[in-house]
Amino acid sequence: MFKLFRHLKPYVLQIIALIALVFVAVESSLQLPDYMARIINSGIVAKDNSVVIHTGLLMLLVSLLGGLATVGVGFLAARVGTGFARTIRQKVFSKVESFSLTEFNKFSTASLITRSTNDIQQVQMVLILILRMVVQAPIMGIGAILKAYSNAPSLTWIIALGIGVLLMLIIFLFSVALPKFQLLQKLVDKLNLVTRQNLTGLRVIRAFNNEKIEEKKFETANVDLTSANLFVNRLMVIMQPLMMLIFNFLALGIIWYGARLIGNGNLLVGNMVAFMQYAMQVIMSFLLISIVRELLAAWLNFKM
Repeated sequence: MFKLFRHLKPYVLQIIALIALVFVAVESSLQLPDYMARIINSGIVAKDNSVVIHTGLLMLLVSLLGGLATVGVGFLAARVGTGFARTIRQKVFSKVESFSLTEFNKFSTASLITRSTNDIQQVQMVLILILRMVVQAPIMGIGAILKAYSNAPSLTWIIALGIGVLLMLIIFLFSVALPKFQLLQKLVDKLNLVTRQNLTGLRVIRAFNNEKIEEKKFETANVDLTSANLFVNRLMVIMQPLMMLIFNFLALGIIWYGARLIGNGNLLVGNMVAFMQYAMQVIMSFLLISIVRELLAAWLNFKM
């Protein structure tokens, strides 16, 4: 699979620009909780409206900059991904045309069609997601942890506990889902094969009155693919509410323990609010890192 990366050479400058925009977007996101803490501690608590207005304007500018950078990242990722897929599709088509009859007989026509369409589209989607996540997630996670620790060192253990629970959940879900991801490509290939055989051999099927048999074959392939897709999507649907449940418990723990620290005079209200936002960024970053890991694992199982 790593041989495919050589086809990214024409897009090096765009990838560099994408990485730079990711840094801008991440830095913008990491600055916002600090500004919120400043508004609460130095503006609202101290009853200084000038701090609230000045810091609020800074937050608007930083948010606008981060939003523009995020749009740029999505635009460049789409351009690189679609251009990469176009090149791979051309290479695959040219390679198939150069096959000898002996080589061509090693692949079914349905398999070659699937590889040239669905498989390459899957690679394109994975590449776009990797370009948008693989740089952003680690930077966001590390930066958010450092920011959270600088705001409230005594609360950092709660984030570590939440990350541990989240990682165990993700590992369990993907250990169940990954075999199904690998099975999906085979099932799509099988469905295409059955469909092609029915269409190309339609006269023969009617001549021997085998319509019911072929309908049964198609129904079996169709149901198998549907079942695998439903299983994978149900697992993915479960992940988001469970992740939000973990974060809500994490927020509850931060508020409970942070309130005790505030009552003892060891923590400011603004710092606790900023810490909660950084905790959410950390959780989201670890979730993205896990998704990228599974996408890479699925991509490495793809065979051209």
